[in-house]
Amino acid sequence: MGQTAHGSQRCRSWCRPIRRAAMIKASAPGSIMITGEHAVVYGHKAIVAAIEQRVFVTLTPRDDQRVVIRSEIADPLEIALADIAIEGPYRFVLAAVLQHRAQLPSGFALDIRSEINPTLGLGSSAAVTIACLGAIARYAGAALEDLHARAHKIILDIQGRGSGADLAASLTGGMISYDNTGEISPLPLPPQLGLKYCGYKTPTAVVLQRVAEDSKGREDEIATLYQDMGESAQHAIDAALTQDWQRFGAELTRYQGFMETLGVSDDVLDQIIADARTTAQATKISGSGLGDCVLSLGTLPQGFTAARVAEQGLIIDG
Repeated sequence: MGQTAHGSQRCRSWCRPIRRAAMIKASAPGSIMITGEHAVVYGHKAIVAAIEQRVFVTLTPRDDQRVVIRSEIADPLEIALADIAIEGPYRFVLAAVLQHRAQLPSGFALDIRSEINPTLGLGSSAAVTIACLGAIARYAGAALEDLHARAHKIILDIQGRGSGADLAASLTGGMISYDNTGEISPLPLPPQLGLKYCGYKTPTAVVLQRVAEDSKGREDEIATLYQDMGESAQHAIDAALTQDWQRFGAELTRYQGFMETLGVSDDVLDQIIADARTTAQATKISGSGLGDCVLSLGTLPQGFTAARVAEQGLIIDG
């Protein structure tokens, strides 16, 4: 059976000696932000959930010192271990290889398959990073207790920004509270969640840069806003812990107002949210904003896709 990121006994099982010639399979779920976007970057807590659409990785050992990567997102890549550089469409994978290059017994082939809907976002880069890093670390005989920190370093090195919340959800599964110190705490699973893609995306790093530029000269106002956002996220965490889903939904609605004040909810997102509120208990942006998805809680509004929470995070077989 595979191992997940839950429980100290399972975590210890990650560290067992590897059968060097064995094929290794790993998978990790996608994720969605529930609340706490933007504020989490400044030390406040957020809620994030793993979603049951997964990335699957199969690592097959080779008898030479070459790495072959195959996936649906780009042409196959074959490269010598000694020549690996972090670039191109496989840069997250190559960064994971570099973390363990000195400990690898040989080269390998890595086949990556994703069932994550590319039109819904769902933290696909985080899921790929967690699944590949888990498989490669297992092949190198390395422990995985600090996998989140190492995965977060990969994201920061490549993207420059990112809280690591999506990585935490892909690693642990379920719905969790998280802050950027890496503290992860499980939460009860919520009622029905839904998602609707607005039709376009703005990269998170671009959104964060735009918010930073718009905040110049308003530093005190924005600091107060982030404090209010952090308090709302904490109230939502408290509500989830007591399974007070009515209060939970009220905090999601409140947080959407903060996102509008921050300037990351545009006319298209506002209209989707307004339409969905006639049906759902709560609706808000999921993610950094200026595009991507709207999240619903409760009865699924028309045009939304059900988002089932994945109770298992990283799974490794082999």
